[in-house]
Amino acid sequence: MTSTQQVLAFVLALLGSASNAIATVIQQRAASRLGQGRAFDLAVLAQLARKPAWLLGLAAVIAGFALQAAALGMGRLVVIEPALACGLLFSLALAAWRNRRPLHGIEWAATLAVVGGLALLLVAGQPTGGDRIATPIDLGLATAGAGGAAAICVVLAGRLGPARRALLLGIGGGVVAGVTDATTKSVATLAVGRTVALFADPRLYLLIVVGLLAFTIQQNGYRAAGLAAFLPAFAVMEPVTGSLLGLMIYREGLNDGTAQIVIEVIAGVAAIWGIARLAASGAAASDAPSPAGWTAVTTAAPLDVVGAGEQDAPPGLG
Repeated sequence: MTSTQQVLAFVLALLGSASNAIATVIQQRAASRLGQGRAFDLAVLAQLARKPAWLLGLAAVIAGFALQAAALGMGRLVVIEPALACGLLFSLALAAWRNRRPLHGIEWAATLAVVGGLALLLVAGQPTGGDRIATPIDLGLATAGAGGAAAICVVLAGRLGPARRALLLGIGGGVVAGVTDATTKSVATLAVGRTVALFADPRLYLLIVVGLLAFTIQQNGYRAAGLAAFLPAFAVMEPVTGSLLGLMIYREGLNDGTAQIVIEVIAGVAAIWGIARLAASGAAASDAPSPAGWTAVTTAAPLDVVGAGEQDAPPGLG
């Protein structure tokens, strides 16, 4: 892979993250209006599919997936995944603009700590080499492992309040999404020049299963609480899981020099602090009463409080 290809792949991944951020803000608003229920409910997708605004968000999801698939098909996972984490920054900024409520300084700092820390953590190792395709067995084992981790998170989430439920769903969903990225890389590579043969390849069907699982967990996480409670954990676990799979099953290499290790430790601490700060912000908001003249869509984080004037929104966009 040439350096030009890596740069192009990174740009495509950023565009995909921006598209997914738009989808996140639209779909979280729709999902938050469903009300609380079980921690994980497949019926959520059927309910949301009847909402025009959510379907608009789905179109943005599809566009984002196409861009990210193109990026993963030509770039290394450990290079592309940090760009996907930028979706956190895009999403929270869009949510703040949508709700006419600017982010506080500490929220900006926490968000930048997550995105910047993760980018440093994954790029400082100076990635090299790697295979373009992983075996069905490796991807199948990764899918099974992610499914088990997600199941544990869902069971625990069912015993917790809204903000912590969203946090656990973010962790489980992020792990599954990371496996989705790793599987997408192989499928995107295989699709070039062998479209018909792809339908006989088990990796395509693994992608469908793991992708649908990640998407369903994501929508349940949106319903549980605000973006600040769900998204940071999801936005970190996805690239971390994807990058680990890049190292393990795609054999991508990292430089393990002393300087790189020090940078990675500092970056990891920054990212963890950012997640904890944003999650704490979301938990605090869940317990706080809504300001006068405002109506909370659900047990929402600071970025998901909606003004009463929104009731005048055009019909069919809720």
